[in-house]
Amino acid sequence: MKRHYAAWLLAGLLGPAPLFSPAADITITVNGRVVAGPCTVSTPTPNVPLDDLYTFSLASAGASSAWYNVTLNLSNCPVGTSRVTATFSGTADSTGYYKNQGTAGNIQLELQDNAGATLNNGSNKTVTVNGTTQAASFPLQVRALSVKGGATQGTIQGVINVTYTWA
Repeated sequence: MKRHYAAWLLAGLLGPAPLFSPAADITITVNGRVVAGPCTVSTPTPNVPLDDLYTFSLASAGASSAWYNVTLNLSNCPVGTSRVTATFSGTADSTGYYKNQGTAGNIQLELQDNAGATLNNGSNKTVTVNGTTQAASFPLQVRALSVKGGATQGTIQGVINVTYTWA
């Protein structure tokens, strides 16, 4: 009994046998991005009325209407947003200009920035955000164009989509 008692005493002094393996080192990886927040689109659905155009004015190749101005405005750009890029897209016809989706024939729509650069499907335009007002503007102009001439009567309608990205 003395041996049995001594074995229990020795086991009690040494404590229980370890149930865990030795500690392992691990690494926690954290990923993220800090990005500029969006500006407020102040001109969400601009409408450009071309007024009445006449077939005799659009009979020859390259004939066009007058330019009509449209400005896309952004406001409340977060501090730290320095520039905004607009990407223009829409249905193009075989001439590369935007397709007239109305009923008038041989008519295209041309979009330009205020410096005269044509902004066809897939084009980009970048402007600087005003650091004081936290606003940005895209002054643009649009017109009806008859690349090949021979415009026929009907309606003129087109949709040009604008996608903004901020930096």
